[in-house]
Amino acid sequence: MYREGEWVSWSMFRYVTSIAMDFDHVYFGTTGGVIRYDRYEKKWETPFTKSDGLPDNWIRNIAYNPDGNEIWVDTYNGPASYQPVFREWSREFNFPQNLARSDTSDLSLPNFFMEYGLTFMPNRSIMDFNLNQYNIMDYLKDDFDDLWIATWGLGAGVAYLPSLQLKMLNFGLYDKDVKTILIDGDDMWFGGLGYGYRSQGITRYNRKTETWNYYSAPYTPFLVSNQVNAMEADTKSVWLGTEYGLARFNKKDNTWKSYNTFKGLPDDEVTALNEDGDVLWIGTRLGLAFCDVRKDLIRKVDDPLLKGFYVYSILSDSDFVWVGTERGVYTLDKDQKTWYRFSTPDGLLYGQVRSIAKFSSDSLPLVSQDSSGRKTYSGKDEIWFGTDMGILGYNPVTNERTVYQSKINFPQVTVIKLVCDKRYVWMATKNGVLRLDRKLQTWTEYTTMDGLLDNLVRDLVLDGDYIWFGTPEGVTRFFWNNPRYRDY
Repeated sequence: MYREGEWVSWSMFRYVTSIAMDFDHVYFGTTGGVIRYDRYEKKWETPFTKSDGLPDNWIRNIAYNPDGNEIWVDTYNGPASYQPVFREWSREFNFPQNLARSDTSDLSLPNFFMEYGLTFMPNRSIMDFNLNQYNIMDYLKDDFDDLWIATWGLGAGVAYLPSLQLKMLNFGLYDKDVKTILIDGDDMWFGGLGYGYRSQGITRYNRKTETWNYYSAPYTPFLVSNQVNAMEADTKSVWLGTEYGLARFNKKDNTWKSYNTFKGLPDDEVTALNEDGDVLWIGTRLGLAFCDVRKDLIRKVDDPLLKGFYVYSILSDSDFVWVGTERGVYTLDKDQKTWYRFSTPDGLLYGQVRSIAKFSSDSLPLVSQDSSGRKTYSGKDEIWFGTDMGILGYNPVTNERTVYQSKINFPQVTVIKLVCDKRYVWMATKNGVLRLDRKLQTWTEYTTMDGLLDNLVRDLVLDGDYIWFGTPEGVTRFFWNNPRYRDY
């Protein structure tokens, strides 16, 4: 149904099992799929994963067949082959072991020179600055005196034999579990908690330079934790909400700073973040706080309406702050400095409100206030709330509500995250992604059958014609606005 490039996934590719090579590319089989490096352009191309049709992401061996110009892989779910002409993966019965060129039975390598922080060891491993050792699993020499190296935990590398210089080629996520995604200009950040294990690091990818950088506690000074629940950015900083407090990354000098309950947080576990000009709103497991960014000062919100509540999501605009908690939605009138309980007659907002999203078609000037002092807008704002009972769209201009109930309007699901644009509402759930077409009033479901790495989707971020999905198995980019599938 979908063509190559419409669903592209990135996972953790640091554990490399095998190497193959054709005329233009070097292919590395990893525990997260197949990654390919263009030898002439000297850059990584998009990887192959289950999103492209692989039987399984754990590649046990990889080979190239020059007669058919095919790439073969052996996975724990059977072999498959890729034909570059048709750009498709096909299931096969037998893996051609005789075509696998790489062999470590006689692994005899010279003493390579490496970049600062890495040391080539005589026991066929590489040691980093923190004394971690990564075994060399495989190597393959090409016709240009380049030696391609596979490691277990440090990814792929290339050595130029005449100079004995070995360089590691970072690519992909440091940790495959992605709970939260942040797009900050050219940078993309990926963080998670670890699915069945504890997350080992945080990934930063620059789309302009196509470089991957990794940050791991405790090896990164003042980064308090790798367990990331939420991320936000302003012009000077990237903020990470972790299980052990708030972390701040300074974009100018690439340094970190941490904040915890001793610095004013209601609780060390930060669950939600929202940038609001010179204020950063901070949701925690036990209430709400805000940071005056200019003064670098954190204060708790002591209003009894919010005190002690688990905060799932925060959304702010020029006049209001909306807070989704374990016990409904609360809103702050910034001018009056007053908190209100926001509810609707349908009762959908009395329980857990895990996500709040907003679509603004134009600016919304303040036109009047009602008898209680609450503001009324002109414009076409829409606030969407994701709850355990369904989703609700609210129009502040007309006070109109649109309700879609779980088990009635769509299958019973747990709403994890919402995003919306002019026409669609996207909903991340434990069973895939649901998309509501508000014009046609139709639902579309996306699962692993389409290209997701996992049906448990924890985050989604709109990015123009693309949308990104965060799952326990990695991150997937979907070309949702492809003209081939567009409904007019």
